[in-house]
Amino acid sequence: MSSVPLKILAVDDDPVDQELLRRYLEEVNGYHSELVCLHGREANFEETAAQPADVIFLDYLLGKENGLDKLRSLRGHGVKTPIVMLTGQGDEGLVVELMRAGATDYLAKARLSPDTLERVLRSALKVGELEKQAAIAEENLRLAAKVFENVLEGVLVTDANACVLSINPAFVNITGYTAEDIIGKNPNTMRSKFHNADFFREMWHQLSESGQWRGEIWNKRKNGDVFLAWQTISAVRNDEGKVTHYVSVLFDITERKRHEELVRYQAYHDILTGLPNRQLFHDRLTQMLLNARREGEMLGVMFLDLDRFKQVNDTLGHEAGDRLLCVVAKRLKTCIRKGDTVARLGGDEFVLLLPRIKQLRNLTALAEKILESMRVPAQIGEHELKLSTSIGISVYPSDGDKPDVLIKRADEAMYLAKQGGRNNYQMSSSH
Repeated sequence: MSSVPLKILAVDDDPVDQELLRRYLEEVNGYHSELVCLHGREANFEETAAQPADVIFLDYLLGKENGLDKLRSLRGHGVKTPIVMLTGQGDEGLVVELMRAGATDYLAKARLSPDTLERVLRSALKVGELEKQAAIAEENLRLAAKVFENVLEGVLVTDANACVLSINPAFVNITGYTAEDIIGKNPNTMRSKFHNADFFREMWHQLSESGQWRGEIWNKRKNGDVFLAWQTISAVRNDEGKVTHYVSVLFDITERKRHEELVRYQAYHDILTGLPNRQLFHDRLTQMLLNARREGEMLGVMFLDLDRFKQVNDTLGHEAGDRLLCVVAKRLKTCIRKGDTVARLGGDEFVLLLPRIKQLRNLTALAEKILESMRVPAQIGEHELKLSTSIGISVYPSDGDKPDVLIKRADEAMYLAKQGGRNNYQMSSSH
């Protein structure tokens, strides 16, 4: 039995019929009902009848008015409530006309009884519940369509054979492909050359195993530009578990990725020269020491300081000094091997990491090469500047086995080179 009373609206001109309906409703098992009777000719009928109700009983004859017109008016005003038409007799032609106009059911007054009323009421309530569910489903579909149309992510839907069925406006904005370009085709139209066959085999393997794949993927726009996307592909299955569709959601992360890479680059590189900074040099030196220890090899560290660099800043300004530092950075990079590292620690201090050293003379030969490269004057604007540098060298394992120790020993050796007249190199005191 329902604990919440049903609200039933009766639209009838005959008070006797209204009272009979009220009495019969009280005898219907399983329901509590609240009957609201409304005179058929009352003003604002549609507005009043549109009030929340579970079932409306509408008399076909309302004085001189036609209940059929009222029925059409109610449905025309968007009233979704189940409407049971009360008729004097069950004329088949009339019943068909009533049902076409939107009646949920009909009930002949001559056969009105608690049993027939219960049957019709149950049927009308069931229809009403189905219509509510249909309305909810329709609203959900409408909202889903709105979301599909307005989300910022690109959405692509395919059938089970990966044939494109639909795309949303964001997909067009991101990729440049319109519905005419891609519907009915395979999404591999967007495939770039950045991924090999193994990448896509693994993608489909995950889709098959878990029903979803997500990750970064390089796609190609209609104009040929390649962009990086974060993409999710989900399999849609029916009640039997069979895949019926695939839904792919993607958004362009190219600019975000570039920004992240720029931030990461700036965190580990000197902004002026583009060389690795102190942090990156220290990380690489730590790793190379582990490799040298494992392989039983020597490793060299060179500490360089430009001679009389302060005079350049004081006489020509810091802009000229910065340009000179960039010249020095380029020259140092031309002197080292692949796998070596040159970094700027700050100011006019540079440091070199030299792994896999076979003999000490390899380090002294490189120092002489650097000194020779610095002897060429640097053209900074209208000024031709003479260069020289002082170099200190430390060696693993004889000078230490920790990054900070090796850098310190090379720094100390560089000061010995300064004291020795500049424009020369010195090995650490242990050599």
